[in-house]
Amino acid sequence: MDKKSILKENEISAEQTINLLKNNKKNISFLDIRERKEYVHGFAFGSVNCPLSKFKYLIRELVPDLNTTLILIGLKNNIQTIQIQKILKKMRYHKSFIVKGDYKNWKKHKFPFWAGEYTFSKAFGEWIEITSNIKNLYAKDLYKIHKKKHNYLQIDARPKKEFEKFSLPQSVQCSGGELPCYINNKENLRKNYIVHCAGRTRSIIAYQTLKDFDFNNKKYVLNGGTQNWVLSGFDRKFKNQSKIKSTKINYKDDLKLANSIAKKFQIPLTQIKSKNTNLHNFQIHSEIKNFKKIAGWKQVNATTLIQSTDKFISSTNTKVLIFSNIPSSAVFTVIWLRRMGYQAIWQKNNARKIKKTYKLTKSDPTYFFPKRHLGNKSDSKGYLNWEHTLIPTIKKWGCKNPWVSANQKNLSKVQHSLYKIYKNF
Repeated sequence: MDKKSILKENEISAEQTINLLKNNKKNISFLDIRERKEYVHGFAFGSVNCPLSKFKYLIRELVPDLNTTLILIGLKNNIQTIQIQKILKKMRYHKSFIVKGDYKNWKKHKFPFWAGEYTFSKAFGEWIEITSNIKNLYAKDLYKIHKKKHNYLQIDARPKKEFEKFSLPQSVQCSGGELPCYINNKENLRKNYIVHCAGRTRSIIAYQTLKDFDFNNKKYVLNGGTQNWVLSGFDRKFKNQSKIKSTKINYKDDLKLANSIAKKFQIPLTQIKSKNTNLHNFQIHSEIKNFKKIAGWKQVNATTLIQSTDKFISSTNTKVLIFSNIPSSAVFTVIWLRRMGYQAIWQKNNARKIKKTYKLTKSDPTYFFPKRHLGNKSDSKGYLNWEHTLIPTIKKWGCKNPWVSANQKNLSKVQHSLYKIYKNF
């Protein structure tokens, strides 16, 4: 068979692509192979960026199950197509398709097209705010609180590295995934809470986590985070020092809390020592204490995994095992991934080493409103406005309920939003 025949054999039309994307019985990975700088300015909604320059190693991390149905878009010519197919054949992926006519045909049919970074996570953050009755506090209100004596614990829910670059006056740092462990002590249980991040998503995650884990104290989200603080004319604080490592962990209390919340949400768990390399395996990295790394498990901050999920997971039905030495952190992660439609499972113990290797995950350059965290008011405002358009646009596509409500307790059965959105086309 010549090269021309091979290329045609793997092609599917834009309409056939939609039929695959709406089939919830298939495990699908929809991949855009353009470089990130181009991708963030416009892509087929739900496609995950796997740039050609990183494809060889990134594909195995994004798609560990070789039986996943791969749909590829963004290929510019036959040379790239042949290059990709050679890689997939060598790595033994069994099912791959190229979208015929690429983005020209996709746009012609007016199929869902979007722009931005970590769109699934950002849209989901907006969804939580809509369905959960998040209580917002605004920058001018917080400024007034700072001027008088108060009983608020003001928490920056971003990882330590980001907090130490900049934050707000009076903030302490605790990444959302370790918030239940951090709060669950006599001193912090007496407080009320204000949570924030640089924008919106991670503070919404933190707020909802306080609700999920039954911390019933008064609580608020700082609307728009540090970006809105700057837009309101206030100054950030730079070169902070996180004190997160001084947190004392009561493992017995934490396990009790984790078991209770896992039961409340009916999340699946396992204690089997799995050797299966076709699954996602994440060991949640702790900023409170340095735990021994387990070979073959990807170490990642829980909030980072939730806030930028499409950087780590691209397939719709692959099982995702989550282990943490701090049980409540694992339960936090599983709850959020399942809400987003991923098949996450709490690896309660017996996480054993497996034969998998990972490249070091590096931070992506910011190409979408690139100066939004550098004090640029135009980019900050543009980015916050962009976030607010996510859910209205999904509804215009005919999908009123892309995810389960934040108030739904039973997470035993979930479905990826990709299927829900594309079934309307």
